[in-house]
Amino acid sequence: MTRSTFRTIAVCTAIALSYASSLAQEIQVPSPRDTASGIIDAEKVKEKTLRPVAPSHGEQEFDRFEEKIFDPLINPNGLTFQTGGLPSGGGFSLGPRYIRRDWLHEHLVSDTYFVGSTKKWYKGQSSLDFVGLMDNHLQFTAVGAYQNAASMPYYGEGSNSSKDNRSDFRREFTSARFGGQFHFLDQKLSAGYSVGGLLVNVGPGDLGGWPSTDKIFNGANTRGLEKQSNFINGTASITANLTTPSFSNPKGLILEAQDTQFWDQSGTSSSFHLLQTQATYYVPFINGMRTLAFRARNETTFHADGQQVPFYLQPTLGGPNDLRGYERYRYYDNGSSLLSGEYKWSVAGSVEMALFGDGGNVYSRPGLIGLRELRGDGGFGVRFKNKQQEIMRFDVGFSTEGVKVWFVFNNAFGRLYRSF
Repeated sequence: MTRSTFRTIAVCTAIALSYASSLAQEIQVPSPRDTASGIIDAEKVKEKTLRPVAPSHGEQEFDRFEEKIFDPLINPNGLTFQTGGLPSGGGFSLGPRYIRRDWLHEHLVSDTYFVGSTKKWYKGQSSLDFVGLMDNHLQFTAVGAYQNAASMPYYGEGSNSSKDNRSDFRREFTSARFGGQFHFLDQKLSAGYSVGGLLVNVGPGDLGGWPSTDKIFNGANTRGLEKQSNFINGTASITANLTTPSFSNPKGLILEAQDTQFWDQSGTSSSFHLLQTQATYYVPFINGMRTLAFRARNETTFHADGQQVPFYLQPTLGGPNDLRGYERYRYYDNGSSLLSGEYKWSVAGSVEMALFGDGGNVYSRPGLIGLRELRGDGGFGVRFKNKQQEIMRFDVGFSTEGVKVWFVFNNAFGRLYRSF
């Protein structure tokens, strides 16, 4: 091999080595961290080091308060205490309560309580509820109750009753009923029927400063004042709950109807039936932080010729649950209509502010349903809530009859309810 040939081979070898070196720099062999198994191992290490963001101290304290105070109030079990339960106007009531929700594999709820107030109003009630039957499609209820309202307000019958005729009477109801309810369409639709009895006693009122009703009115202008009746009654009901959950209030429509037949058993010509209907509509907006709520309610009694509706079972208007700018039970008559609206906004997770307006009237027969002699009010309030359920509320209502302040433990737009 000549020297020139050797030199040529050496130069070519050097060039090849240089090219191979540069190519090796461009093609990098993946490290163990870049392989599939390496990526998985790295993610596991990352998960171990990550921690969820802890809620603030204030949020933690409120959660503990809600768990210890609100939850036992909403869903108690065992021996506890009862607040509320009296008809509107009874004042703050308190008493013992024993409730069990865990019998028959949580298909039987037993609830017994007795409450009283400083206004000498009392109520005792015991109930058995068979729930969750037939895969949550069927429920049976048996209830017995006694209530003594010592000072029910009465101003006279009709929309023109005068505040100058303010009086009070004692109303005692002893009742028992048994009924069943069917649930359909994932609890959206419910229908039921119950049958029972109602014993009534009416006497002089016990409120100082007010005359007793029997001193101002008589049997001629106040039906049922002198002679009370005992009844067998039956109630058919249907509810369509078409709402869906939202941030602070439900979204959608609730429709309700109840028809109660009263058969007089005392010979006082007081047989009639009461038809109640209600529609409630919620419109949340701005991510559920604001809500418009509307309610329309009507109660109408029907009776045959020669029959009457006793005044103590007539529909009424006035108080914290309907006309919030007027006294409780301000208006009595054979029928009543009510329209209400609220604008509510959340100021905290469990606190809402509200502006509201109410309008309604009472009438003597079904043909007079309308806007005649309409009574109206407006005001503002605060609601304290647990999830979407109102626990307490504070309302101030303004009307032509003054300013009324209410602090109550119920929902202003609650379900249809009767006190017997």
